[in-house]
Amino acid sequence: MTVGEIFRLYRNEYIKKFGPKMLPSHKRALKDIAQCRTDGMGTVHWYCQQCAQDHFSYRPCRNRSCPGCQNDKKVNWVIRQLDMKLPVEYFMATFTIPEYLRKLARSNQKLIYNILFQAAAQAIIKLAKDKKYMGGQIGIVGILHTWARNLAFHPHVHFLIPGAAISNDKSKIVFSKNHFLAFAPSVSKIFRAIFIKLLRQTHIENINYDLAFVKDWVVDIRSVGNGQKAIQYAAKYIYKTAISNANIISCKDGIVTFKFEDYESKKIVTRSLPALEFIRMFLQHILPQNFQKVRYYGFLHPKNRLLFNIIRLLLRAKFNIPDKYLNYKHGMKCPQCGMTMKFIGTLDRAPP
Repeated sequence: MTVGEIFRLYRNEYIKKFGPKMLPSHKRALKDIAQCRTDGMGTVHWYCQQCAQDHFSYRPCRNRSCPGCQNDKKVNWVIRQLDMKLPVEYFMATFTIPEYLRKLARSNQKLIYNILFQAAAQAIIKLAKDKKYMGGQIGIVGILHTWARNLAFHPHVHFLIPGAAISNDKSKIVFSKNHFLAFAPSVSKIFRAIFIKLLRQTHIENINYDLAFVKDWVVDIRSVGNGQKAIQYAAKYIYKTAISNANIISCKDGIVTFKFEDYESKKIVTRSLPALEFIRMFLQHILPQNFQKVRYYGFLHPKNRLLFNIIRLLLRAKFNIPDKYLNYKHGMKCPQCGMTMKFIGTLDRAPP
């Protein structure tokens, strides 16, 4: 059982019940994933030069929320990031929206997600400029993640940060020390202040700002070694959807059962939901159309590529991409010999 199969079974019923209230991006995802790799998407013609045979397959939908269409994109992103990896210690910083703001975020996704990115990035960059910490401009990669493992709505951003910075006077490169980047509680206070300031500038009404200062907002900062594993880990958040097909156990009598690893116990547990509720929870993680879920700041921003290249030269950074990525080949594998086949073209009809 896959997400696509569940969508095909219950798509019409879901649209009948919720159609007028659905966002365009939700309707598009529901349609694309339901048709992915079916005759509704048309056919791809491949040719295996090793076997000298033609092969045909249904076209993928390529929707970024489809569980079965992201692997090639993930590999490309990992290769680009490993190509840019610096020979320094890396850190992962995670910023989470408090629970009482999640309903607001779900109703105003594009606005709140942008504020989350902006507030979190400004907080870590501001503190890094302090001489008590790095004393310079850092580079960060931010990645939005909206779900918990049980499909609940839990928006937060992960920042992958090299432990190096250009000093405030641009005269030298400074490095993190003793596996430490910044004091998380200090970052949390700045993050909260900037977030609330930006939120007050919106036209959203009925927000209880007093709740914002009841307790600290959750910020976690930790060392992740040389960054290679962290890059591969981060890629899963970019190109993985709220649930993978491998985690769906069954869909029987209108009930979808899936498994996930419990965050606290680290044990595999199951959860069962009515099919329409499962679809609703999946769709709440569909991002607004054209929303940029990966963002670059500081010397990692594309506009600062010259500065980044100077840093890379000064650090004598070497290109170190694992063989499994260098040898990765895009395209369909031959079902008989396993070789990558040649793309011939697409057809509107079903495979012959």
